[in-house]
Amino acid sequence: MKAVIMAGGRGTRLRPLTCYLPKPMVPLLDRPCMEYSIDWLKQYGVTDIAVTVQYLPQVIRTYFGDGAQLGVNLQYFEETSPLGTAGSVKNAEDFLDETFLVISGDALMDFNLSEIIAFHRSRRALATIVLTKVEVPLEYGVVVTEPNGQIMRFLEKPSWSEVFSDTVNTGIYVLEPEVLRLVAGGVEVDFGKQVFPAMLEQGLALYGCVAEGYWSDIGNLNQYRQTQFDMLMGLVDVAIKGEQLFPRVWTGEQVRIGDGCQIQGPSFIGVGTVIGANSKIGPYAVLGRYNQTESGVDVERSVVWSRSHVGKGTVLTGATLCNRVQIGTGVDVGEAAVVGEKSRIGNLAVIRPGVKIWPEKSVGEGTIQQTSLIWGHSVFQGLFDEEGISGIPNIELIPEMAGRIVSAYGSCLKSGATVSVSCDDYPYCGVLKFSAISSLLAIGARVRDIGVAPAPVARYECRRSNSDGGVHIRSTGEGEDKRIVLQFFDAEGLPIDKGTERKVENAFFQEDYSRPSSRAVGSFEQATRIVDFYIGEVLSRVKVDAIRGRRLKIVFQCDSSQVTGIMLPILEQLGCQVITVFGGAADMGGIVRANTVDVGIKLDGSGQDFLFYSETGRAVSRDELLILQMLMAVKEQGPVAVPVTAPSVVEELSEFAGIPVVRTKAVLRSLLEISRVQPLQVHYDGFYSVVSLLHFLVGEDMTLQGVIDQFPQFHMSTDMVPCPVSAKGRVMRRLMEDIKGQRLELIEGIKVLTDDGWALIMPDEDRALFKIVAQGSSRNKAEELVTLYKGKIAVYRQA
Repeated sequence: MKAVIMAGGRGTRLRPLTCYLPKPMVPLLDRPCMEYSIDWLKQYGVTDIAVTVQYLPQVIRTYFGDGAQLGVNLQYFEETSPLGTAGSVKNAEDFLDETFLVISGDALMDFNLSEIIAFHRSRRALATIVLTKVEVPLEYGVVVTEPNGQIMRFLEKPSWSEVFSDTVNTGIYVLEPEVLRLVAGGVEVDFGKQVFPAMLEQGLALYGCVAEGYWSDIGNLNQYRQTQFDMLMGLVDVAIKGEQLFPRVWTGEQVRIGDGCQIQGPSFIGVGTVIGANSKIGPYAVLGRYNQTESGVDVERSVVWSRSHVGKGTVLTGATLCNRVQIGTGVDVGEAAVVGEKSRIGNLAVIRPGVKIWPEKSVGEGTIQQTSLIWGHSVFQGLFDEEGISGIPNIELIPEMAGRIVSAYGSCLKSGATVSVSCDDYPYCGVLKFSAISSLLAIGARVRDIGVAPAPVARYECRRSNSDGGVHIRSTGEGEDKRIVLQFFDAEGLPIDKGTERKVENAFFQEDYSRPSSRAVGSFEQATRIVDFYIGEVLSRVKVDAIRGRRLKIVFQCDSSQVTGIMLPILEQLGCQVITVFGGAADMGGIVRANTVDVGIKLDGSGQDFLFYSETGRAVSRDELLILQMLMAVKEQGPVAVPVTAPSVVEELSEFAGIPVVRTKAVLRSLLEISRVQPLQVHYDGFYSVVSLLHFLVGEDMTLQGVIDQFPQFHMSTDMVPCPVSAKGRVMRRLMEDIKGQRLELIEGIKVLTDDGWALIMPDEDRALFKIVAQGSSRNKAEELVTLYKGKIAVYRQA
């Protein structure tokens, strides 16, 4: 059998480790990661190996040559431009004339390859994906299989709402040459995103083999260090070169250890390294070859590559030093800090935790380096939540942080892109807006300052002005719960998709921002009449004269003067008699009844969220509102998005109304992109929803309560169940196994369909919990379904 090692990766998430090295060449215990992959293949008799290279290919060729020194035959296939995982293997097609193995050169594993190959052959598979179980599967392809291993479902890099198993794709494949016929040559094609989904759709023999053993894809800097600690602890079956001087302490030849040193395992000290007197090395210390440490050095949970010098009394705690780093006397390098190749750190300097120093940089004597030496520093493990990027004002989201985030977003747009920028009327949002504008100008963007506007107006203006993207900064919550939210839009005014979110996060964490010359900074434009354009669009989409003729009486409440300043002129132009209520604690239902009005309206400060009250003073429930929004959208004459959480009567009513509905995830982008051709939509737009409701009531000549009374009866129940993040994937897998054979929908979470209802189980995107929504033929039935799945989650979340 032959093999392909994919070694073209840039390893951008590992920067600055990979500034001068391709990711497969990053050292693990003083040997390139890819060398362990070759050892693994050779152990099972696979010695004819194709190596696909693209980023810094000469580094790999120079080190490995033709492979003879390792007892294998290596042939290189170079990509002039990125071809994706499948495209790179297609590039080696002439070499692959029999069943072959595909592995990544930047992962470490000890699976039993003989068992994997036997599985593939016994199933007569065209492709076998090697699977393993992980606690948090968000960065991998999630896979569900039949008991015989045939793959039922495959999803690349899901969000929590899409996770239906903790079994993931390791990037190790056994393939027949016929699979490459599905791959176009010379273009970027990915196994996980295109080839395997196509095989699944065509019903081809695609199998998944769940392998036992160790696997690490070394996806980030923390995992890079942890993988080496795992090797030292014996958690992975690999050969560690060196003599075991003490229990779990390996040393190479010519290592010199000074008097009074404490060497604590597990640790590794490479060839020719010199440890100064009275130093403390370990636990979990990895020093490569020919390093020199002076006396009194303390190295713990840290990795030092090769030929670096560490000065007297320096402390490394959870740090990583690349090759040829010069560290002065009395330096303190903190947890998760990284110092790039050939950098110099002056005496008594302090490198704060998480700081990254790019190659060939200098930190002066006595400097306290609190930010990374490139363009910025990263704080969070992940940036985006369901709303955007949120944080406590002036604590978590400060101007410097907002500026770096916006720089990362702007760097993901085309050069010279036009970006609309806006904020709500909370003063601190204005402060962050100035930071956002400055950052966009610095990367060469053309900035349109929309000014102060609520989110629906900002989205519309981004689209109307043909901007390439948008940034909107708004506030949410009150008092101690006050948060600031950064929202990012695409050219259609929709929230950016998950793929773009990942690009922004990568640019932010890698601190890889566009930086043109000072003569190429962007331009600034102050936009005008934004609200006028928006109000004009809203009114153009309804029969204004018909609504004016009804002289509707409205009770309106909103705490935001900005939102009120838009809603009241709209209602005035519709001829409505408006009673404005001040104070969010007001009894809206009582006020509606006391004043004999047609509709009560309550808008939140963002202009996105709203409540309606019927003429009886009764608040319209969230589920009833979803049905109303579907009916209100009839005038758009196109498909209507309905969240997966909406009651099933939506389909019944949509068929009666003659409009198609499409079930989507219950998140902003998913709901808006179904009807993206429309400049305005009722989802998350309180102004347009109010006007659409009035248009619908006048057109049907009905009261709001009269419309609701005609809805078919339905019963809903909702609850939350705590669950550790590390157990979410396991819970979803166990649920999928438990409900096998039942009718399911997997749009968002797992929706189990019963004869008289359904239950939807969704892992929360941000919090350590599950949300359960159920519909039943009675209230008791709905609650019984919720209780049933709460119990299952409680059992499955246990290890």
